[in-house]
Amino acid sequence: MASPQFSMIRWLPWLLLVAGLLAFWKWQSVAPPANYITGTINRGTLEDSVTASGSLQASEYVDIGAQVSGVLQKINVQLGQEVKRGDLLAQIDPTVFEARVTEDEATLKNLEAQMDAADASKKLADQRLTRNRNLLKSDAVSQDELDRSEAEYARAESAIDSLNAQIEKASGSLQATKASLGYTKIFAPMDGTVVQIQAREGQTLNASQTAPILFRLADLGTMTVQAQVSEADIQRIHSGMPVYFISLGDPETRYEGKVRGVEPTPASKNPPIFYNTLFDVPNTSRSLMPEMTAQVFFPMMSKTNVLIMPLAAVDYAKHQQAASGHTVSRKGKKAAPIKVFILRDDRPVEVEVELGVSNRVSAEVISGLSEQDEVITGPMESASKPAPRVMIR
Repeated sequence: MASPQFSMIRWLPWLLLVAGLLAFWKWQSVAPPANYITGTINRGTLEDSVTASGSLQASEYVDIGAQVSGVLQKINVQLGQEVKRGDLLAQIDPTVFEARVTEDEATLKNLEAQMDAADASKKLADQRLTRNRNLLKSDAVSQDELDRSEAEYARAESAIDSLNAQIEKASGSLQATKASLGYTKIFAPMDGTVVQIQAREGQTLNASQTAPILFRLADLGTMTVQAQVSEADIQRIHSGMPVYFISLGDPETRYEGKVRGVEPTPASKNPPIFYNTLFDVPNTSRSLMPEMTAQVFFPMMSKTNVLIMPLAAVDYAKHQQAASGHTVSRKGKKAAPIKVFILRDDRPVEVEVELGVSNRVSAEVISGLSEQDEVITGPMESASKPAPRVMIR
């Protein structure tokens, strides 16, 4: 008969195996999915802002057209060229207008010559009238002769008045023709950059109906941002509030300004409704160009040097509590403390946190977490092969 000590030794391996299986089963029953989407706790600036998309335009620009018709003979500028006020931009063929000036000058000279003759006739008529009046006193001439002298003098005065009117008209016509000749040279009305050229040399311009637009000249030293703000946020925007934007080509550079105003007429009449909000930014480096796309931010709140965590961690924790049957909060009772899951030794640990201000994606951490923690924001989809843990920074 075997001794009790021998029996215990014989069953010891089986007891150890059963204990190992029980421990493995317990670990499996509480082990979560092996892979998580996590977020880091960072110290930085937390901002709540209204966002909008916008476009850039020069704060000051002018469209330059042709005031006379003709063939565009010469274009003296190129796209992107800097010009000064008074620089010659283009030349329209002046041949027709030079001929008209010559013709009008000849007409005016002819009328002035006629005026000289009319003045001489008037002077002679005045002398005759004076002499006949004196002779009539001594009955040396008849009354009929005096009447004819008076009529001749009146005709001379009328001829002069008519010629004065014709000269005035011819002079005005000459001035208009000279002005038209001057319009064949197109000058820059301001300092700026040529941002559009809408004509070509040799093109025939017809200014009789609508003035053809040839160039757009813009001052690129200051740019105006036209941001389209949703009707849901427009009441939070007011003149003078700070605003900044980043461009698609340089997302690291932040351009700041202040709201100049909101256009009262909506940018579109079909939902969703947006309103144009305007602000100006300096462009001394000329890195900003017209029609660029801007991502615009209107900061409502900003806190610096605070711990920041992704709000998705709170949503994940609430989902886990709901799945386990725990009540997050009840009406009429004090809300349950906020809890999130963090990873410690690759295992989830539930911790209680105190949060401060937040925006749509992040929240300020007042207590409960440190910069070394990783919060769980969601489980990874299961796959045939293990996937690495994804960290949201």
